[in-house]
Amino acid sequence: MASALEDLLSLRDRPDRFDTPVAELLPLQLEAAQERFETRIDQIPLLKNRADSAGVDKISSTEDLVPLLFAHNTYKSYAEAWLAEGQWDRMARWLQTVSTYDAGAVSFDGVDGLDEWVARLEEAGLFVACSSGTTGKPAMLGGSEFDLDYSSWANVSSFSWATGVAPAQDRRFFGLAPVTQVTRNERSRQALVDAFHDPSLEPYQLPVPAITAGAIMSMILLRRKITEGTAVASDVAEFERLSAQRLAGIEEAFADAIETLVAGRDGKLFLSGMWASLHPLAVGVRERGYHAEHYGADNTLFTGGGLKGANLPPDYREFVRDTFGIDESRDYSLYSMQEINTPFPRCRSGRYHVAPWVLVLPLDEPGEHLVDVSAGEVEARAAFFDLSLDGRWGGVISGDKVTVDFGACACGHQGPTFGTHIVRFSDLAGGDKISCAGTIDAYVQGAA
Repeated sequence: MASALEDLLSLRDRPDRFDTPVAELLPLQLEAAQERFETRIDQIPLLKNRADSAGVDKISSTEDLVPLLFAHNTYKSYAEAWLAEGQWDRMARWLQTVSTYDAGAVSFDGVDGLDEWVARLEEAGLFVACSSGTTGKPAMLGGSEFDLDYSSWANVSSFSWATGVAPAQDRRFFGLAPVTQVTRNERSRQALVDAFHDPSLEPYQLPVPAITAGAIMSMILLRRKITEGTAVASDVAEFERLSAQRLAGIEEAFADAIETLVAGRDGKLFLSGMWASLHPLAVGVRERGYHAEHYGADNTLFTGGGLKGANLPPDYREFVRDTFGIDESRDYSLYSMQEINTPFPRCRSGRYHVAPWVLVLPLDEPGEHLVDVSAGEVEARAAFFDLSLDGRWGGVISGDKVTVDFGACACGHQGPTFGTHIVRFSDLAGGDKISCAGTIDAYVQGAA
C-alpha cells in the first residue's frame, strides 16, 4: 500500500491534480509531512535544531510546520570568507547542516573555484544549485537525482496542463535566453526538449557561452570593489573587458536568433526565454518585416522569472505574442522559486495554481505566524512545504509578498492560488525584516 507521500507525488502528471478542495487534501498532506519529518529529523542538523528549540516532535497541523520552516536566506548563511578564500571543506560541512548530504567522503584537493567545487560534489551524486547571487553571495541549494528528475518533469506536465499542448515531440524548440550552467537548469531545459521538440530537427539555443555560477560571482565581486572604491586599475580594466565581450556576444547572438526565427516561421515553434530577451527579439523580427501573419497558428511560449529589472513597454507581452502568432491560451508562465522544487502554472483566469504536494503556509510579514485565510484572498508572506524535495528540507519562508486565496478559482479548479501581483519585501520601503534569519545564520555557521 502506497504511503501518503507516495500518493501525493504520484499526482504530478494527473490532469485532475488541481481538482481536490483544500479541506479534503490537507489530512493527506499533513500525514506526508510527518513522513518527511521522521526521515529528515536525523539527517538535517538545522531541522533538528529548529524542532528541539520549538518543542515540535510531531506534525499534526500546519501550525506545527511554521517553527520548522527555514528562512530563504538560510541557504546563504555560510561565512562569505569561506567562499571567497576557497575553504571548500568548510563549505561542504556547512552544506551538510541544511541538506540531507554526507559529503565526508568527498575530497576537495586541487579544487580551484566555485565551479570546480560544485562539479566535485556532483561526481559524488550531490547536486548543488547556485543562485545568480546578485548580492555577491549566491544561495547554495542541495538537491538529489530525484529532485532533478521530479522538478524537470513537473515543469513539462505543468506546461501541458496550462496550455493543453501535449508533449508530442512535434515542434521546434527555441531557447532564447542565455543559460546558466547549473545542472538543475540544464535538466529542466532538456526535459522540455525531450517532451516537445521534433527529434528530426535541431533544437535552437541562443549562441552565447553558458554562464557559470563562478563567473557570475566574479563579476559581482568586481562590481562591488569598483563601487566601494577598493578596485585597482587592473580590476577596472578586467571588468570593462568582460562587460564589452559579453555585450558584443549578446548582440551577435540576437542577430543569429532573429535570422533563425524568421527562417523557421513555417514550423510549429516552442519559444522559451525571459521577457528581457523575447521582447527585443520580437522587435528585430518586426524590423525584418515579419509578424503573426507570417507564422503558424499553433506556436507556444514558455516564460518564467518576471522582468528581472528589464525596462520594457507596458504591452511587451502582447507584442511578443502578436509577433509570433501565439494565442493567449498558449502563453505559459509560472510562479516558483529556487528554494522549492515545483512550478505553479498560471491558469486561463490568470492565477497561479499550487500543486497538491505543496502546502501553502501564508505568514505575517515577520514570518512568525499563519494569517487567517477564511475570509478569501489575503496578503501574506509566502511560505511553503514542498513534499517533493529529497535533498533538503521542503519547508521555506520566502521573501515574496503575495495575495493568496484558498477557495475555488474562477477557472473551475480547486486548491490555493496566487494572484499575479507578487513583490519582494526587499524591494519595499521597509526592506525584508524576516525575523528568524539571525538565529539561523548563527547556528549553521557555528555548526560548520
